[in-house]
Amino acid sequence: MLSSFFSENIKERKAIQKNSLEIVRHLSHDLGERTIRRHENLEAARTFIKNYFSEFGHEPSEQTYAIKGTEVANIITEIRGFSRPDEIIVVGAHYDTVEDTPGADDNATAVAALLELYRLSSGHEFKKTVRFVAFTLEEPPFFSTEDMGSMRYACGCKKKNENIELMICLEMMGYGSKKHKQDFPMYEMKDKYPSGGDYLGVFSLPSLSEYVYLWKKIYNTHAKKKIFEIIAPASIRGMDLSDHSSFIRQGYPAIMLSDTGYYRNKNYHCPEDTYDTINYTFLTENIMDSFITLREILNMDGIKNNC
Repeated sequence: MLSSFFSENIKERKAIQKNSLEIVRHLSHDLGERTIRRHENLEAARTFIKNYFSEFGHEPSEQTYAIKGTEVANIITEIRGFSRPDEIIVVGAHYDTVEDTPGADDNATAVAALLELYRLSSGHEFKKTVRFVAFTLEEPPFFSTEDMGSMRYACGCKKKNENIELMICLEMMGYGSKKHKQDFPMYEMKDKYPSGGDYLGVFSLPSLSEYVYLWKKIYNTHAKKKIFEIIAPASIRGMDLSDHSSFIRQGYPAIMLSDTGYYRNKNYHCPEDTYDTINYTFLTENIMDSFITLREILNMDGIKNNC
């Protein structure tokens, strides 16, 4: 029985690694820049994500809107909870890039994590509803505007008075190695965190620290590579530079999972952010450990009670 569990575990990790490599390579190499000016690539990514969602039994929907006459879309699929369906966990990642970059780590690795978390979840039932969302137009010039994909989506959820218990933002998940020098937004962090960049971080603002610590507590009970919490105000560079900020602004609790981006990856927002710079073993472990954590949260009776 135990040997069967471990063999299945190894098999699943191999599948995640294979799928993740194919997803990141397709988005960043086959398609490349995914922006309004390369709308055909943005549309191809949209179709790819829709098809991936459809493949595992839950038909996606879209939230479409126009930017100067050009249609863009957030792509959504969900697994409805069997006993607490009105309690919603949102897992999201943006699929666009900045101009002139293929966007492998930023943010094809997170899209791979989103799609694989969905695939892993699709064969299960959970108490709560889990909603997987691929956001468009996170990058400048749309960041922090009403045209940012996640801002459109979070505002829509608020208007419908949806009970989103937690939003989990996936942002750059695959750049990791002890050989990578780890920088920090504050000098005093150097004594708290490893100097080699081979770990995942869970981020949010001080007002949401209880959610950060909950994710860390669950994650670190089973992960070989421990996750580190990074809690700081929005005034610290990088703390609110992703889709979690859209949900926080609408009053929803949100956290971000990240390899720390430009504090580690010098290819950030550069043409060198290519699929062959990604550590797929690192990405695989981050996805598998995040799935186990997500699964536990989806079966909790009230997140706040467990924080």
